[in-house]
Amino acid sequence: MGLNIRSIQNLFALFLALLSIWGIITTTQYGAASLDYYKTKSIISLWQVEGYIKSPEQYQKAKQAAYGAHNSHPNHALYLDLLGQVYEWGQISGYENKKQALQRAKKYYQDATQIRPTWPVTWASLANVKWRLQEFDDEMLLYLHHADQLGSRKREVNVFFSELGLALYKENNLFLLNIRTEVKQSLAMSLRSGKNRQKVKAVIKKYDAAKIVCFWLRKEPYDSTRNFIPDCTR
Repeated sequence: MGLNIRSIQNLFALFLALLSIWGIITTTQYGAASLDYYKTKSIISLWQVEGYIKSPEQYQKAKQAAYGAHNSHPNHALYLDLLGQVYEWGQISGYENKKQALQRAKKYYQDATQIRPTWPVTWASLANVKWRLQEFDDEMLLYLHHADQLGSRKREVNVFFSELGLALYKENNLFLLNIRTEVKQSLAMSLRSGKNRQKVKAVIKKYDAAKIVCFWLRKEPYDSTRNFIPDCTR
């Protein structure tokens, strides 16, 4: 009986030791993944502000860190989304083959939506990839629908719909007819939002679209929306 008790005690002690080791390994992995994530995120934030990637070395640094986070936790939606962003920037700056990079970005975004289907910005990112690929089809409409349904008040979603809508209008692309209501709503909400206003005003200026936006929003209150559109009168 004594031997049995000692054996049980030894096994329990071994179990606790293994559990502690597993905890240390897991904590280390999460810590390393978190560092890689924030390293990549800070670099992407810099690209967003400056509008370009400074060097191939900087791109590889971000890409390596993004893969480091993903490899530590392959089923983490945030890390999958991050990899999609890196590949989008890679093709924008010419460091990746355009079509291959966009297909990779699309796959990472799709995988992220499987794990975290309620994040509207990821759905908007998928629609953005379709836009870059010039694939205006039912799949893109599905992505846009999810983005709108889940994040119609999300700042990033509103800015995306605003820019997509004005780009389609500028190109006389009939796909705009499918999302015209959402585009108008996004423009109005962005102009009413202090945080979004400057971004959407820059988009309006980029597409020289003040006149059409003023017309689209003619039923909106002047002081809170149309007042912020250049040369838009009462």
